[in-house]
Amino acid sequence: MIATVEHLLAALSGSHVDNCIIDVDSLEVPIVDGSAEPFIEMIEQAGITTLEAPRQFLRVLKRVEVTEGNRRMSISPASVFSVSCLIEFPHPMIGTQRYEIEIADGHFSQQLASARTFGFLDEIESLRNMGLARGGSLANAIVLTPEGGILNREGLRCADEFVRHKIIDIIGDLALLGMPVLGHVEAERSGHGVHTALVGRVLRDDSAWEIIDSSALETSVNA
Repeated sequence: MIATVEHLLAALSGSHVDNCIIDVDSLEVPIVDGSAEPFIEMIEQAGITTLEAPRQFLRVLKRVEVTEGNRRMSISPASVFSVSCLIEFPHPMIGTQRYEIEIADGHFSQQLASARTFGFLDEIESLRNMGLARGGSLANAIVLTPEGGILNREGLRCADEFVRHKIIDIIGDLALLGMPVLGHVEAERSGHGVHTALVGRVLRDDSAWEIIDSSALETSVNA
């Protein structure tokens, strides 16, 4: 089992890489700066090769939804992969934020990749007391204070960095479906548990999806 894979998987998905071997010599993927940007840079440095085999897609055929209290997430049929996300936190630096994006034409690297993970100071202290989050620091996360600010001196990379990073997590978690997705995701106040619950519900329902290759996709588009 390898932990903390979502930022790397999101970078691969956002770069349209679906065939890759990665060597990991620990139990988790390095957090680096808390965003997906370092992985995008590594992918670009390694280079991307187009293979002769047709690319396979998981095409969503019907709407599937999971809810946990006020957390909700769904995926619906669409000709492309897109994500619409809403987050709400009672902190003046966040509040209510919304963002929607289609994962195409370099949008991931341009609009999402640099958004960092975030946490609340009191929660981080509790985790450390339990022996967790020992590698967490201002170098790899936005740390929000109870007084309404952040500890990071450099500030935010963009005003809605929080919701943009949440979409990185969504894309990385949905990469567990095993192949590029054709569907529209809507998420409200979601988290990793909700994301993986949706993945499980989709995969358990054979009528909710089909696997097609790129030649079939091109035919349907041209038709």
